[in-house]
Amino acid sequence: MRWANGFACPKCNHNKHWVGEGYAYGICKNCSRKSYVFAGTVLQDSKLTAQVWLVAMWLFATQKDGISAKSVQENLGLNSYKSAWLLLHKLRVAMIRSDRERLSGMVEIDEAYIGGSMEGGKRGRGSENKQLVAIAVQLEKIKTDKPHNALRDYRLAKIRAKCIESASKTELRSFITDNISEGSTLYRDDWSGYGGIDEVGYTSVIVKTSKAGEEQDKLPHVHLAISLIDRWILGTYQGRVDDFHLQAYLEEFTFRFNRKTSHSRGWLFYRLVQGAMSTIPHKYEDIIASVK
Repeated sequence: MRWANGFACPKCNHNKHWVGEGYAYGICKNCSRKSYVFAGTVLQDSKLTAQVWLVAMWLFATQKDGISAKSVQENLGLNSYKSAWLLLHKLRVAMIRSDRERLSGMVEIDEAYIGGSMEGGKRGRGSENKQLVAIAVQLEKIKTDKPHNALRDYRLAKIRAKCIESASKTELRSFITDNISEGSTLYRDDWSGYGGIDEVGYTSVIVKTSKAGEEQDKLPHVHLAISLIDRWILGTYQGRVDDFHLQAYLEEFTFRFNRKTSHSRGWLFYRLVQGAMSTIPHKYEDIIASVK
């Protein structure tokens, strides 16, 4: 996977090489420069062996709800919890594909406060000890013989989630244009932050938000996604996710959820290895920043 498109020496660009000891590097047949497999990837500068990384990737990808750093430390026999924590965060970075397709078609969108020690992602636009997150979900038609029931005839297919500073027009428009294809239909509330979005290639269907106690949720799929994210964070990580790293956990959830219909867990492992080999290095200091 590292040289899936062919070997190319970074020094002379020659495309022929010998395989180095333990397959750890390639030796250019023209200038004899060594090109290490980890170099230029998210695994660069790691002291862990390729075998440790691959086992970690397998555990991380094949566990339905993920795996904690403590479990990785115990399973791999690592001396340091921080090593396991850093390994997982590098893999979360590798889960973000630069070429991933944007959502399209019918898309519900809303914001919620996620995280904190209390259960339940709070909808609305104000909450203590939680991070504001914009969430969009692509809908998929359900085959049913029941009477037509608008959005209830659809199910949640794919999601995108991003931490935002505020529910302002600038923040929400950036989230929409980055994650949703033009021409899509946006099912949303009448919050002013979405104002003018139809002018840049979208069609809005504004629904009135449901009040407490109402039986029918007007944006059921995006609110289901909010609930699933919050329960996943609480169940897998006991809610111990700080604001600084929440985006990384959102990317992990997105990676898993959007591949929930894969027939083989090995496909997730394949994609994770592929991502690790195509993702540029991330500085230790940047990833470890808020770890005590």
